Amino acid sequence: MGDIDLPSKIKKVIRQAHGKVNRLNTARIPLCLPPRAKSPAIYTLGLSRYAEIFLGLEKVWNDLIGDASEWMGNMSDEPSSYKSDQERVQAVLRTIYLPELLRTKRLQADFAALKPLHAEMDNPDSGGGNAASEFRKYIEQDVATKPHLLVAYVWIMYQALLNGGPFIRAQLLKAGPEFWGLSAQEADITALPPPLSFWRVQEAELVKARFRDCVVAADRLLTEPERREILDEALEIFRRCELITLQLDEDAARGAAYEPS
Repeated sequence: MGDIDLPSKIKKVIRQAHGKVNRLNTARIPLCLPPRAKSPAIYTLGLSRYAEIFLGLEKVWNDLIGDASEWMGNMSDEPSSYKSDQERVQAVLRTIYLPELLRTKRLQADFAALKPLHAEMDNPDSGGGNAASEFRKYIEQDVATKPHLLVAYVWIMYQALLNGGPFIRAQLLKAGPEFWGLSAQEADITALPPPLSFWRVQEAELVKARFRDCVVAADRLLTEPERREILDEALEIFRRCELITLQLDEDAARGAAYEPS
């Protein structure tokens, strides 16, 4: 058991918490779509909350790794290759970097496409402070000071996209192009143009395999205390995701808000 890799350790630690959050979120997908929903307003609200996690982690991640063109393909997985812990942890974050995973630009394009579909999108988050914005603040302010913790965020959030994304994508496509402000003449909805581009990962199976290999390689650069902290942080991620979803229930219930009459 001592040789188990980091992805497998994370999977074991989060099994129960992941199952709970997955059930909560899966049960709520039909509420965002016809016949329960007349517009993508509730979907937009939910996406805007979970987007905070991706936007926060990608900002911190990009700030820490620097310009990828300067170091891509030139990494060592030997801890002794690095002069300081800061350099070593930076190498960890560079090792797990795959540009294909990044979602920030896709989210921006999706929200731009969703905004015209209902007037309420002038500000999809009318409440200001919420569990999602607090989570983003925590990532940008606290996690950034212990950057090895980003390994937990990167692995969990993009694994969710790669593994759970296809199921969610299939449900969203069932709503039809008109629901998403598209027409058959304008775009092939199965190609996932905005406002659904968040869910598209080109060559997903290849990316999934490369991603795991990268995290396994990065694990060789981590210390045992760092691994333990990453496992603890993995549980914190799911605790906060559960709060986001439960708060969304309250906000959506108040928010005839987000459903045009």
